Amino acid sequence: MPKISVLVPVYNAERFLPACIDSILAQTYTDFELLCADDASSDHSVSILQDYSRKDKRIKIFLQSSNIGAAQNRNLLLQKAQGQYIAFVDADDIIFPTYLEHLYSQAVEKDADIVRGLFIAQDINSGEQFACETHCKGFLRTVPNASATQRLQAALDDRQVWLKLIKTSLIRANELMFRPNARAEDFPFEVLLYQYAGNIVFTSQHLYLYRIGNSQSLSSGKALEAYGILENMIFLCQELARRNLTEPAFYGRIVDLTLDAVKRIRKFSLPASYKWANLCRQAFDTVEKQRQYCCFFKRMRLWIVCRLARIVKDAWLPYYACYFVYWFR
Repeated sequence: MPKISVLVPVYNAERFLPACIDSILAQTYTDFELLCADDASSDHSVSILQDYSRKDKRIKIFLQSSNIGAAQNRNLLLQKAQGQYIAFVDADDIIFPTYLEHLYSQAVEKDADIVRGLFIAQDINSGEQFACETHCKGFLRTVPNASATQRLQAALDDRQVWLKLIKTSLIRANELMFRPNARAEDFPFEVLLYQYAGNIVFTSQHLYLYRIGNSQSLSSGKALEAYGILENMIFLCQELARRNLTEPAFYGRIVDLTLDAVKRIRKFSLPASYKWANLCRQAFDTVEKQRQYCCFFKRMRLWIVCRLARIVKDAWLPYYACYFVYWFR
């Protein structure tokens, strides 16, 4: 069994895929398997994967007959992984040669469930690179005895499943998966991951090159991302209650983030097929139902907010939400 499973979901990535795979195969740590799942790409991604798999027996490829989305593609890779640790890499990014070696050595030395490093962002149009290290403090305070709220803040600072090494047993023991057909699907996974993790180790080394400006990237589209964030917050309100992760201060913060997501969505124009007004209504209905997990005074304020929301027309709900939340949260 390999020590590490490197998981690469692929969709129309022919421009960047060879460099991505080359960077993985050039790792100084070699005890890994590379699992790539193509999500019915319409370009030459499949041919590229097949060429590489013939050259290196560590590479295994899985081909979807139809497009199932990034979340389902990642879930498939999680099911197929055999390594003790999981490392996600996006198909349009690059990892530096010591990426696996450094993260794995830290995981073994400190018996870590998660090891997280830093990344360098690169604009694919200008080639400009800049180091991203603005969230160091959030990770440094995430220790085994951190509170649920501190762990949530670390997940908020993180927000991406790549850039880290994760113990496979942690994922499987807690049945962590990505939400099918969801945008910004990393976020709910990250929140749950940080709640269940034991020892979380942060390293200040820049080990990952994250490319920005790719219109095919999973993270492109700010309006749809805002829509996806609201979907995810509604899901988290329900899922955290189902898992009994409802410590009042922590859960109150989740509710606040849900209402913030309602406010944020008003800034964007969305296609008519996205029923954003209905989604905002669903958010208030969910908050009203789940407010029982918050402290007494917050429950009372949320009751007022949700009652007022009931009398507002759907189309105006995100706009009035700003005033409701400001005055009563």
